[in-house]
Amino acid sequence: MTSLNRSYKIQTLANDLKIKSIDKPVESILAFCEQRVRRFLKEFSGCSRPSDLLDILAAKLQTRFEVFRSDYELLAIKEKYVQAGEKRFATLEQEFPADVFGITFRRLSRKPWEPEYVSVIDCRSDKRYRSNYTKWHELGHLLILTDQLRISFSRTFCTQDLKDPEESLVDVIAGHFAFWPPLFAALTTGPISFDRIEQIRLAHCPEASKQSAVLGIVKAWQAPCVLLEARLALKKDEKLMEAQTAFGFRHRPQAALRVSNVTVNDAGADAGLRVHRNWRVPEQSIISRVFHQNGDGAAVEDLSWWETSSGTRLPEMQVDVQARRTPDTVQALITPGKP
Repeated sequence: MTSLNRSYKIQTLANDLKIKSIDKPVESILAFCEQRVRRFLKEFSGCSRPSDLLDILAAKLQTRFEVFRSDYELLAIKEKYVQAGEKRFATLEQEFPADVFGITFRRLSRKPWEPEYVSVIDCRSDKRYRSNYTKWHELGHLLILTDQLRISFSRTFCTQDLKDPEESLVDVIAGHFAFWPPLFAALTTGPISFDRIEQIRLAHCPEASKQSAVLGIVKAWQAPCVLLEARLALKKDEKLMEAQTAFGFRHRPQAALRVSNVTVNDAGADAGLRVHRNWRVPEQSIISRVFHQNGDGAAVEDLSWWETSSGTRLPEMQVDVQARRTPDTVQALITPGKP
């Protein structure tokens, strides 16, 4: 999030939202959104589930979700809004290539009682697994919308390294409110585990995907926790060497199991619990054993096992590690061990 805080685009957005303190613009913008949501909820005392919050925010932010699961349903949405005078919908079927999951349009020919926006969500094929998150992403855009002349914006899927700063910011906002901590306070206590996370998802937010639930519930958990994902990868200098190999160099570097994504919740950050992206997973760690042998596993380890080739290592801290294999990666939960 440090690089996002340094983004000129994010700092400009904070200024446009009339946020006074922008030393940490991402945190300030998230606090701005938090205030808006709490104001909205003053009218709705019975909000207890993420799906309730989604419906409330859609109504307060003046958007209507139109979901399509087939080409036929997409054309039906197109026809509905073209007949209502929305010329922007005339090429709707061309607006959803493989990397676009949702688009929010500002209506230009609406009746006074109709919502100002329409959020069209693509649920065809595998996109259906991300449809709930796509709705939250579109609401995230509306929470920070400052340019009232902006006609449309979309959620386009790409790697985190290639994302536009505003899209990355909206991901932060969407992830926060899709698993808004006040709605999970009574559920996110005690020991955390992958099984416990899935139980909470099924009981409280079954519309969420398993992956988004793992990320969101870890962030909302009240005790310190790190979630990491690791896969076979090269270091940056090794990637350069591999590129050179294609031009005739003989040595080809070997990929190692490295951390590809890290999520540290607030309690974990306060406790000094951390693991760094791109660091190599220690060979003696249960994370490495689970990746190479498949299945699940748990072990008591020490953070000081994590070190770079230059000798930099994490401080000594006993931790409990739970790991599970996915098709191409291994996921792990790291929590402080018993004193």
